Amino acid sequence: MQSSATCAVAGPRPNRWETLCALQSLLPLLKKAATDLNRADMVYWFEQADAEIANIIRGHPSDAAAIPALIASSPQNRHPVVQACGGSAR
Repeated sequence: MQSSATCAVAGPRPNRWETLCALQSLLPLLKKAATDLNRADMVYWFEQADAEIANIIRGHPSDAAAIPALIASSPQNRHPVVQACGGSAR
């Protein structure tokens, strides 16, 4: 988790950095909940989101070209509702 002055409260309305920092503080809880549910796919995406948010906070640009590789390497543990719909959520 990033402990930066960037995450300090700056005024009455949250700014984009505060929003990113709040999301980053929630990701460990979401990852734990996904782990408890035995959802490797969700754990994977929460880990990816955490790393991406940390990079943004540090000032490193996103790498949109890496997204297809991330999707291809993600676990394929689909939700039962998606499986019941024949593989696509509607």
